[in-house]
Amino acid sequence: MRPIIILTIVGLLSASLLAVVDDLTREPIAEAKKQMERKAIAQIFPFTIGELKTVETEKTTFFEASDEAGELKGIAVKTHTNLGYSGLIEILLGVAPENHKILDYKVTYHIETPGLGDKIDKDKYKSQYRGRTLEDTNWNVRKDGGEIDELTAATISSRAVNDAVVRGLEFIKEQYPKQTEE
Repeated sequence: MRPIIILTIVGLLSASLLAVVDDLTREPIAEAKKQMERKAIAQIFPFTIGELKTVETEKTTFFEASDEAGELKGIAVKTHTNLGYSGLIEILLGVAPENHKILDYKVTYHIETPGLGDKIDKDKYKSQYRGRTLEDTNWNVRKDGGEIDELTAATISSRAVNDAVVRGLEFIKEQYPKQTEE
């Protein structure tokens, strides 16, 4: 009977300690994540961000980036896919507000194979997406008859990025419909 009481007390103390640590670290972790997100957004836009407005919807989060003069210069969207070789891939996709041409993207989370699938975040691969829109591109990889070069030995990762990019472009088209008219 005594070991059961001791184990119960140890379990209660451990659970209490974990709860306290969780409370103490929740805000700093959220703040660090926000700072990392802000840094990633700054990397996808070719201009200095003066103001960044966050717009949250049921489906995703958008970031409206204005230059130092207050003019809207870019829209970023959080997007993802579960089609990666190792599952979830999350990206921030940045587009020009006037025509929704892709400016760049930044992978914010993945567990793709090092040395193969993780090249989805390298500039050599990402550069082929710049300047493309939802309507002017066949979003399949070349192996599937499309226009996007797949990574050697990482076709699944390449297809997954295409899926995330298309999803992001569709989110933007839905949220900012007037800006797609040319």
